[in-house]
Amino acid sequence: MAERAFTSDDQLAFAKLSGDHNPLHTDPVMARRLLFGQPIVHGLHALLWSADECLRTQAQRLELRAVKAGFQAGIGLGQAVHCICTDPNEHQVEIRLEVEKTPAMWIQMAWSPSGQPLTDTLRTTFHDPGKCRERTFEEAAGASGSVPLYLDRKLAATLFPNLTHRVPPMQLAALLATTRLVGMECPGLHSIYAGLHLTFFPDRSGVPELSYHVAEVKQRLALLSMDVEAPGMKGRVKTFFRPTPQKQAGFTDICREVISDEFSGQRALIIGGSRGLGEVAAKLLAAGGAKVSITYYRGEQDAKRIAAEMVAHGATADCLPLNVLEPAPAFLSMVANRSNPLYLYYFATPSIFGAAKGGFSTKRFATFSDYYVTGFLRTVQSVVAASVGLKKIFYPSSAAIEELPLDMGEYAAAKMAGEILCDFLKKTNPGIAIHKPRLPRVATDQTVSLLPVSNRDPVPVLLAHLRHLRQLTPQA
Repeated sequence: MAERAFTSDDQLAFAKLSGDHNPLHTDPVMARRLLFGQPIVHGLHALLWSADECLRTQAQRLELRAVKAGFQAGIGLGQAVHCICTDPNEHQVEIRLEVEKTPAMWIQMAWSPSGQPLTDTLRTTFHDPGKCRERTFEEAAGASGSVPLYLDRKLAATLFPNLTHRVPPMQLAALLATTRLVGMECPGLHSIYAGLHLTFFPDRSGVPELSYHVAEVKQRLALLSMDVEAPGMKGRVKTFFRPTPQKQAGFTDICREVISDEFSGQRALIIGGSRGLGEVAAKLLAAGGAKVSITYYRGEQDAKRIAAEMVAHGATADCLPLNVLEPAPAFLSMVANRSNPLYLYYFATPSIFGAAKGGFSTKRFATFSDYYVTGFLRTVQSVVAASVGLKKIFYPSSAAIEELPLDMGEYAAAKMAGEILCDFLKKTNPGIAIHKPRLPRVATDQTVSLLPVSNRDPVPVLLAHLRHLRQLTPQA
């Protein structure tokens, strides 16, 4: 069994080889707002790595006959991926990839011995593909066309030495072209590669390109199936049309929901205000007359956009960087010199979903606890130590504690620990009021899904709790 953790450098190298530069795989800032909440490994990257591992024992040249795979779950950077080869023999293998004992991919591959030299004529490189095409689902559903085949043999040999030295270049180039097709062309920007079923044959004559047309559409599942063909290969590729990032209500729309001075007098520090619930809270408070400072970790552009939008409409707002997982000295100075908050709102969070149903990962629980317990405690202690007169704290807990979805055990447990910490902080800081509501599932980047789900509008949900916090009186 082979094991590996993919890095951002690995991702960039594969993007260069394949031409698939979709931000889901290569842009950590944009990827944080997409379905998985972080960059994920190209499905074909993981497939080719596992195939390369399983071909270590094959000494002779070979030709692929069939490759079939299903990409079951996203593989995050830094996660330990286990490659398990089952039922291997001279001419075929079945492969299973797992992350923390959770299935991530299955692969079936068959080949035959070959005495032919590896001499397919291909361009070494091609032009920079530029930005991903951004199609609507309807546009993608009627798409057809082609993408060129090319192969940087030197880079391929660095990433996949066994495949490069045993498999015809045209076959490897055709496989690589499928991820460029999905990630850059169709659907393009809004895509998730779901699987492939390809058949290979000896005659590799013809124009070196991968042609495609969408052959089947399942709109309820947001699933497209494309028939593809290249010299010596034909088959089908499946791809999901990925939901776009959730946009929150604009500031002018939120102003209609808020009394113009109902939060006046508040100096509000909003931890994690560059998107999601933090963004909504910032806009609601600023619309009600609060002086707002929002922090961001990776979302600098988003935070600056939100602050500028509020300022442009007469509100008082700014933004500043903060990583709640790091030690506090820099934060202490920042709070004392810039924010001087009376109210603290804590929305820092990692990606919530993606766990296996029915399992409990101590590593995943530790990650949630770093944010919801340790990071929260450090933030509160930093503000209190700066002697800025903190009066009230908003800590959003979750209805998942009561509902206990089978894939959210770690999240619910960490949120429950955060609630207990809130109670402890109230006892040890009697001059501070803390509100810790168990919020329902609301529409944010975190809750987007391939399948239709019921998400509540975060504006009225949050507004009710912000008003409740305003009315709370700290214990004497």
